[in-house]
Amino acid sequence: MSIKNRKVGIMDTTLRDGHQSLLATRMRTEDMLPIAEKMDQMGFYSLEVWGGATFDTSMRFLNENPWERLRTLRKAFKNTKLQMLLRGQNLVGYKHYADDVVEAFIAESAKNGIDIFRIFDALNDIRNVKKSIEEVKKHGKHAQVAISYTTGAAYTLKYYTDIGKKVKEMGADSICIKDMAGIMTPYFAYDLVSALKDKVGLPVQMHTHYTSGMGGMMYLKAIEAGADVIDCANSALALGTSQPATETMVAILNDAGADTGIDLDEVSTLADYFKELRAKYKKYDVYCEAVDVNVLRYQIPGGMLSNFITQLKEQDAADKLPEVLKEVPRVRTDLGEPPLVTPSSQIVGSQAVLNVLAGERYKMVTNEVKAYLKGQYGKPAGKIDEAFRKSIIGDEKVITGRPADFIKPEMEAAKKEIGDLAKNQEELLMYIMFPAVAKDFLEGKIVCEDLNVCEEPKKEEPKTSPAQAEASETDSQQIPVSKETGNNIVINFNANVANLNVNVVDGNNLDLTFSDRSEKRFVPVGTTRPQPVQKRIFPTSGAVSSSAVSAEDGVTTSLPGKITKVFRKVGNVISKGEVMFIVESMKMENEVTAKKDGTITKINVSEGDAVKSGDILAVIE
Repeated sequence: MSIKNRKVGIMDTTLRDGHQSLLATRMRTEDMLPIAEKMDQMGFYSLEVWGGATFDTSMRFLNENPWERLRTLRKAFKNTKLQMLLRGQNLVGYKHYADDVVEAFIAESAKNGIDIFRIFDALNDIRNVKKSIEEVKKHGKHAQVAISYTTGAAYTLKYYTDIGKKVKEMGADSICIKDMAGIMTPYFAYDLVSALKDKVGLPVQMHTHYTSGMGGMMYLKAIEAGADVIDCANSALALGTSQPATETMVAILNDAGADTGIDLDEVSTLADYFKELRAKYKKYDVYCEAVDVNVLRYQIPGGMLSNFITQLKEQDAADKLPEVLKEVPRVRTDLGEPPLVTPSSQIVGSQAVLNVLAGERYKMVTNEVKAYLKGQYGKPAGKIDEAFRKSIIGDEKVITGRPADFIKPEMEAAKKEIGDLAKNQEELLMYIMFPAVAKDFLEGKIVCEDLNVCEEPKKEEPKTSPAQAEASETDSQQIPVSKETGNNIVINFNANVANLNVNVVDGNNLDLTFSDRSEKRFVPVGTTRPQPVQKRIFPTSGAVSSSAVSAEDGVTTSLPGKITKVFRKVGNVISKGEVMFIVESMKMENEVTAKKDGTITKINVSEGDAVKSGDILAVIE
């Protein structure tokens, strides 16, 4: 079908989904500004610059205020509409929030510069987008509802067009087909857009990722069927898990006589800047495959896959990626075949990681999976086996109504909780959605990652290590260690050393913790001084090796991550099954419970500590 003289808009994702998909969302505001004026003159339909994972990542890794980023970009882009990705009742977080939070967040976002709100729900449960549509319209902004595309018995043309009709009745201004994993075939796209145009009649925008290699072809068939706008990224941050390249699509469409409003020669000049910028973020550039057809099986979306790889590497589990990817579709089936888009992609993905690392399926279950099975995220299109549900949540009640109707207003309670630390509504919203991260950010505890370093710097061995220097300060602090026969190890002190804890790390090393010096020394048996190569510095409260405590007494984590909550203290009497810690991993919260009744004799971690799989967090005797 000819598309001559058809107007086709280009929404550029480079400043949001492009770098989220390829660079783990690490692009800083200061690197967006030098190219902003030039991008503003290109004639894009809109620019996606905010929302999605950028809100969280700005604080967590870049020590940036996400609201300040939005205001700064709004000032820089004087001619182009700015767009954001909003997860319906999840907003930019990973769980449902009360309606008063939705009202406040959309009001602040509209005030600070968002023109188009792309609203979606991970389960395509339209009850979860209704409030957002109302609030966006209240502020006179464009409400675009994205329908998440996936495959399965429930996902028919009728399924998608029925959703389209309902969101139109709710006040949606346009519809986006969100092919977040890049698995929509060109001919299905043609049929789907044709059906939506015929039965719904709203403008249709197409979103995809290039992971499977079908993105450009899918866009062309969608445009032939009547699609009005397509999402693209600058060629330097396109393809792979990102979007089709802006320049390529402009060249094709202009050649076909369509009106994109963009000059190919002009838009091509942007790539030089982004090529240099991508090189700067090399250490986050984790996805190197041009095409990965395995996505047709495991369906992980672009942004999730790049973060998946990064997080597994950080957790020393990169070798488990193939096994985890095979587990993803199994978990997805268990949960009723939800579309794999945030937060359902994180819910399914983190549980898949748990199942693999624990060596047993559902031995440990995230809080989010439990909430999902209780209906707190909404209703999936597929069926969930009731025996499976019961095995996870027991006899707990499953809600069937709109999930947000069961959530009490949150703004006032959060305001009392955070107190004077949140100086305004924006900071209060940051805290509500990301309590631990926002608190650290607002207290000035977050240190921005060194994004200028593309490779790990070479470490020069100091002539005198800190451990040697400290040990030489006074002979009274020398700790001669000798190994005796059998399993006994004797430690002799030349003088008093206060608050010293000793644990056996392995057959050749001791873990010596000096609480008055806030450090640990790993001392080889048979030496009189700590050796530089063995020395490791980290907080005294850090978790200890599982070999230092018996398996029966130790409370361990099966998942690497960060301690976000410590619920008990030394001396507390605890019962088997009680929650002791929350470990955050892959943005999901996981409960660590007591495995027996007893008294807590030791807690080895504090909130904020990083832990690895197998670390002992506490001891119960």
